[in-house]
Amino acid sequence: MNTALIETRNVQKFFPVQSGPFSGPRFLKAVNGVSFRIEEGESLGLAGESGSGKSTLAKLLIGLLCPDTGEILFQGTSLRDLTADGFRIFRKSTQMIFQDPFSSLNPRMRAGDIIGEPMRIHGLYSRSSQQEQVVRLMERVGLSADHIFRYPHEFSGGQRQRIGIARALAVSPRLIIADEPVSALDLSIQAQIINLLQELKREYSLSFLIVAHDLSVLRHMCDRIAIMYLGSIVEMGNTGDVFDGFLHPYSEALFSAAPHLDSKPGKRRIILSGDIPSPLAIPAGCPFHTRCPHAKPTLCDRSTPLLEEKKPGHYAACHLSTELFP
Repeated sequence: MNTALIETRNVQKFFPVQSGPFSGPRFLKAVNGVSFRIEEGESLGLAGESGSGKSTLAKLLIGLLCPDTGEILFQGTSLRDLTADGFRIFRKSTQMIFQDPFSSLNPRMRAGDIIGEPMRIHGLYSRSSQQEQVVRLMERVGLSADHIFRYPHEFSGGQRQRIGIARALAVSPRLIIADEPVSALDLSIQAQIINLLQELKREYSLSFLIVAHDLSVLRHMCDRIAIMYLGSIVEMGNTGDVFDGFLHPYSEALFSAAPHLDSKPGKRRIILSGDIPSPLAIPAGCPFHTRCPHAKPTLCDRSTPLLEEKKPGHYAACHLSTELFP
């Protein structure tokens, strides 16, 4: 097997939560035993309800957070084992596009300085050529060179996101982690940004991890998709296989709720009972069994299913996959 660009192995991230002045901290299980790979030139999408751990996992991958257990490997080497020079290469190779295109930009810096800052930090180009590179990037993402001296508040939301994209490209990364990159934008602008990201992926041979609630965005942009629930991946596989032949009841419910995802007449929408359990108290057994309409007593509430390959390249964590989705 080829060495992945980035890989997680049973990664866990817990946050202590103080429940009262006379009790010890409890632990919120934000990411609970996640393993996957992202290959060179591949786009992996992460989907799931709010609070499922998607953004925390994205921050772990880029190094903004450290896992409590498990390993994150960059080109086969654990981040914990990287030298100072190796970690600098990792930082340069992995960049992030944030959800809010306004709060992620320094309001006191001009657009040109925001895009050029990563070049200065990593010592790329001479001072005279840095501005040329900034102008080139701005024009590549659809901004004018005249915008170089403007401040973030002078741009629209779509333009601010283009600045964020140009900043991510400034150091020629290999992996871009996009956390809800279009959710804060109008629909017409969303399409422009999605198309831009697709063009940049091909042009720069980029890999992507894309976190999104909008399943249509993931279907359009991603080679593979992973579905998260309560900090764990419950299904993962090629995008077409997962959308058209899901193997987990949670995926079935998630896709049924997405508008315009399937044009077949009479498509039934699945309404799950109850709310998603608290990550402070994840249920025993299958974490989805408290809301699953197919759960079997003494099996789903006692035994935790493993993420197993049910079909070639298609993984699911469900005891009943083969029975429910033959």
